[in-house]
Amino acid sequence: MDWSHFGMDRAPFRPAVDPAAYFAAPGHEAALAGLVGAFARRDPLVLIDGPSGVGKSLVTRKWLDDLLPDVPRVLIPNARAEKPADLLQAVLFDLGKPYQGLTEQELRLAVTGHLLDAAGGGFPTVLVIDEAQHLSHAALEELRLLGNLESRAGAVAFAVLVAHARLRDALRLPAYALVADRIGTRCRIEAFGAEESAAYLAHQVRAAGGDPLKVFDEGTVALLSAACGGVPRVLNRAAALAFELSAEAGAPAVDVEAALEALERLGRTPPDADGTGEAVLLPHPAREQPPARKPRTQAAGERGSAREPKDKPGRKRPA
Repeated sequence: MDWSHFGMDRAPFRPAVDPAAYFAAPGHEAALAGLVGAFARRDPLVLIDGPSGVGKSLVTRKWLDDLLPDVPRVLIPNARAEKPADLLQAVLFDLGKPYQGLTEQELRLAVTGHLLDAAGGGFPTVLVIDEAQHLSHAALEELRLLGNLESRAGAVAFAVLVAHARLRDALRLPAYALVADRIGTRCRIEAFGAEESAAYLAHQVRAAGGDPLKVFDEGTVALLSAACGGVPRVLNRAAALAFELSAEAGAPAVDVEAALEALERLGRTPPDADGTGEAVLLPHPAREQPPARKPRTQAAGERGSAREPKDKPGRKRPA
């Protein structure tokens, strides 16, 4: 897609984690500050949790980018570890060290030796473990034990658990008490509110070199913000698809009709003006086949909800 059609240098809504387009929402900034403080104190374990798609990984990658380049680090993007050996292998793999054909104790000694050697540079090795809710109790215990390792300069490992909120629930169980006691900082990231969602959409357009006032028609941002539940990942998908539909139609900006079409394709139901959630899909050039709407039978005395046909396709539904 040629994003210069909308006056932008690149795609504004990327599916992958993009620290260059970091949006400084209050919740994200609080989690980022929590990471900075925890690393300064050398807390052995940090937990960042929240619903899927709210930006937990983005905050962590942003923090990693801001670290001094001398700080050694390990990034495990998908932590599925039933046994301690699975976790130890993942660490060695990211470090580029041999990890196959070793016993669990040999894996443990290899990781321990590397952490102690790396600590000679004055910093602990940062272990960022994404999707940490998939770690078993045994794997979490292994991580706790790695946090106990120390050199003359202090702890040799600083682990960040990036997880779905259910890991926090698991840590309340008695079996996880030893791990829970080692977590010095806990940060929860929640979904955006409506105003934050609107500001997020505008920020992503500006980060791509565009002008939000020119690429979004009136009401489009409010519609997307209301329908996507404040989840950045969903906002990205809906906005990107709306841009594609508008480009296919040759429109100079993303209008409400394109946004409605994008939301329908993603299975998102936008709230209607009367709060029923029965949104009207207006005609749009990118629509393949207009959906047929069944006539609704009204009971006597029921408030009329039939909508008059629009005078012209360009008329927009208020968001």
